[in-house]
Amino acid sequence: MQPEEIDGVQAPPLEQSPAPILESPGLAFLLPEKEREPFWNYGDLLLMIGLLFISLLLAGLAAREWVQFHPNLKKDLTDLALPFQFVAYALVYFCFFLVFKLRYDRPVFESLGWRKSGYNLLAAGLGGVLLAFGIAYLASLIHTPKVDTPFEDLVKTPLSMALLALTAVVLAPLFEEMIFRGFLQPLFSRTLGAGLGIFLTAVLFGGLHASEYQKAWQYVAAITIVGIVLGILRAKTNSIIPGTVMHGCFNAVSVVGLFAAKYVTHK
Repeated sequence: MQPEEIDGVQAPPLEQSPAPILESPGLAFLLPEKEREPFWNYGDLLLMIGLLFISLLLAGLAAREWVQFHPNLKKDLTDLALPFQFVAYALVYFCFFLVFKLRYDRPVFESLGWRKSGYNLLAAGLGGVLLAFGIAYLASLIHTPKVDTPFEDLVKTPLSMALLALTAVVLAPLFEEMIFRGFLQPLFSRTLGAGLGIFLTAVLFGGLHASEYQKAWQYVAAITIVGIVLGILRAKTNSIIPGTVMHGCFNAVSVVGLFAAKYVTHK
């Protein structure tokens, strides 16, 4: 820069300030990396899969040993199904804790999207009920076969019915939303885009429930559609709370129907 003259006196040349040393291209790696959303990666996904596999395997082995000491369970394992489900959900949380808290020092629920969104939860609940009836109507249009589900064997007593209701309406929606819309969808959406992220998560969500309905494609397709709706709600609200409420109310319709078939119409 050329020196300027002030009142006929030539000013000394201005010194250019050197660029901050950390902005030098050769030292850019020293700068803190901008945090991504979500902060976890596919390595964490593989770690979660491995931890869950080992945890559920050990839980299964423990359950088998328990059956050996309780011969009455050998004839009917349904009494063990719901308690094992509770154990499985606890293990899911434990694995998330290991990945998020110990690796990143982050809380589990908040990291997975358990945050206020301003979305009307009453509308989410009503939406879940309407979605259940809409899916039932769609199932009739595509001639969905009647299949025996494992849930019908789990409601032998009022206590088992209450435990099933707690699982289906509260625990299953919470943990499924944590896994699918909380953990998987943000990761897929970051690399594939929002649309493909929602769709891929919904397909996996539908596939998870295939065994419950004897792998009938109509049921898998219907549950996949439910997953798409829940995925859109997650993307719109940036929270899993509305989706968990909608999911719970969707399941509640089936629980009420199962209760009516078991204890009302058969009387």
